[in-house]
Amino acid sequence: MGFEKETMNHAVYRAILASMGEGIVFLDADDRFAYINAAAEKIRGIRAEDYLGRHILTIFTTHPPHVSERVQQMLGALKSGLLPFHTHVIKVRGKIFENSYYPIRDKEGNYLGTLMVSRDITEKERLKEENLTLREQVLSEFGCCDMIGNSDVMRPIFQIINAAAVVDSTILLTGESGTGKELVARAIHQHSQRKDHPMIKVNCAALPDTLLESELFGHERGAFTGAIKERKGKFEQAHGGTIFLDEIAEMPLAAQAKLLRVLQERTVERLGSTREIRVDVRIIAATNRDLRREVERGRFRDDLFYRLNVIPIHLPPLRERREDILALARQFLNRFAEKMHKPVMEIAPEARKALLEYGYPGNVRELENAIERAVALSLGSTLGREDLPLEFTAPRPAAVLPSAHPAGAPSLAESVHSQEKTAIEEALRATGNRKGEAARLLGISRKTLWEKMKLLGIA
Repeated sequence: MGFEKETMNHAVYRAILASMGEGIVFLDADDRFAYINAAAEKIRGIRAEDYLGRHILTIFTTHPPHVSERVQQMLGALKSGLLPFHTHVIKVRGKIFENSYYPIRDKEGNYLGTLMVSRDITEKERLKEENLTLREQVLSEFGCCDMIGNSDVMRPIFQIINAAAVVDSTILLTGESGTGKELVARAIHQHSQRKDHPMIKVNCAALPDTLLESELFGHERGAFTGAIKERKGKFEQAHGGTIFLDEIAEMPLAAQAKLLRVLQERTVERLGSTREIRVDVRIIAATNRDLRREVERGRFRDDLFYRLNVIPIHLPPLRERREDILALARQFLNRFAEKMHKPVMEIAPEARKALLEYGYPGNVRELENAIERAVALSLGSTLGREDLPLEFTAPRPAAVLPSAHPAGAPSLAESVHSQEKTAIEEALRATGNRKGEAARLLGISRKTLWEKMKLLGIA
């Protein structure tokens, strides 16, 4: 009687699994297909009889090796208990499915196999996309150009960027490396009346002096050794659109003089020619240096600086907009999860703490790279502290006590404060004691300047 009851229970269980709308696949302890219901056949476009008894890795023979390695790694983590479950998203025939993997164990904890459940989340993803669109509309006042942030230092910058996009004035973007200067330049172009014309980027630091002028202004055949045919320069290529001059402070003085003429006359002369070619371009320049100081040192033309500095936009470093760190991290998390076909992960409290406490010498670019690495390597549904790069979680070095120094020698903190005080006093003198201009000259926010002045006792 007990055997008949157990057999009947098995039949009921199989009938339940067969009638479910979710796709159900079961792998035995040796990772071979033991059960596939009708919904799974429909979702995956397969026939159960073609797969039952086969090892799961045999279906990845036509895929790159890393795919089967990743599946094997995931199954091993489920078996060992290292991973409680695993989820990822796939697209099949225009629909979106969430595949979840669960280890199945008996009462004694012995591993019996892996249950795979496929759920249709197409409608859920559509609603999520609609919610995202609405959210973007709500946040449009506080964000633009694929940049987000609601910090005090970013709100006025977003307003300037939005206003600058619709006019044709020259723009000078300043800020440390990794703050998003190229992102801003592309957004300004895409929201301008020139969006249907090209945006040409020139990295002035990546080209040797001998080639920079040829790249910018073009050359005629025979203008120099190797010039076997005429070539349009970047300004001609950008006609009707925008030219983005990155690392403008690295441009040699000779090229600066020619660039000044382009700004004044809106014409270029190719190397080896006296013919003037009219160009219609919008110029956006960017630098991580203080151009005013470069002018004082004779390394940058003052007349060119004033021609470029029509609409200055300074992008603050990430350490001065810490209120935006988690919002940026979630934006990158969603982007890379979608790109890598993974479920959107939550950020664990200890990971949030590490993200907020890090110094970000590489600014937003460093945060983006860290999140991409974490999403790529994580096997769970939560981004943990252990998923972040080591520099984010390494213990912070303790401050050196003054007693550790030889008698009469200043501590590191004292030396830093002394240098900061000198730099701030010089900036205030150079700007006629105008705090906003001094802060811009130093590359910090007005609020940070006030705090440092108070700390250092500067009247």
